[in-house]
Amino acid sequence: MYYDKRNKEALAELAPNTQKAARQWYDYLVKNGIEVLIYDARRTEAEQRANVNSGASQTMYSYHLVGQALDFVPIKDGKALWGGYNASNIQKAIKEAQRIGFTWGGDWDSDGNQRDETFIDSPHLQYNYKGYGSDKVLASSTPVSKPASSASSKTHQVVAGDTLSELAVKYKTTVANLKAWNNLKDADINIGWTLNVAKPAAPVKASSAAIIAFPGDALYRTQDKSKMKQINIERIQRAVGAPVTGKFDAATEKAVEAYQKRKKLAIDGVVGKDTWNMLF
Repeated sequence: MYYDKRNKEALAELAPNTQKAARQWYDYLVKNGIEVLIYDARRTEAEQRANVNSGASQTMYSYHLVGQALDFVPIKDGKALWGGYNASNIQKAIKEAQRIGFTWGGDWDSDGNQRDETFIDSPHLQYNYKGYGSDKVLASSTPVSKPASSASSKTHQVVAGDTLSELAVKYKTTVANLKAWNNLKDADINIGWTLNVAKPAAPVKASSAAIIAFPGDALYRTQDKSKMKQINIERIQRAVGAPVTGKFDAATEKAVEAYQKRKKLAIDGVVGKDTWNMLF
């Protein structure tokens, strides 16, 4: 198992009966060569509150708090496959976990149908035992610090193959939340977009002073080139997720319009003072 040491450290955080069941499941994974990373097990109250505030979790009534849950992600060549929960070997692993007594967050009612779920949490395995908090946590154990991961980021830059449904699984939220947080009317997303994957803080007013002062002239595709500095165009391209070419091209214009749409600004592809101050 590629992450064997880290997985066993996570299992050691769990309450005794949950840990026994989880180790039985882990032995199955090892025996069958199914690679996963157990990246989260017992959480502190502060960790859970941060997850709730970011939208990554739905409630403070979490089985992670009492050591009766773990989160895992499929692994290939040491890399996380956040869209890999429907792979045949992972589905077999999930069925084995359910046989042992775990509830899977991708199918809370264990009816084999994910379409009736209001919140899909594919990484999540929960051991109910005799109810919430019924499995006494070992007094000597404390949750280990969670290493930084892409799943803790508050934004995500869209790459080829990304879908809102897969991003919802990866960042432990819902498609509805992603659409709301990014002002999207449908599920269509484009490569290069930077999406909010957690509930954004109250937006800074567009008229507030920017960290980098507005250059004075608006930047847009048909603007006189002498009025636009290459460094400013490159700043815009990095900020909106467009290819960095130093030229205000059609791709940059499209990315600016998408950014303006998400931020509820006038959608014209022009980086005037309002858009600039929101960007920088």
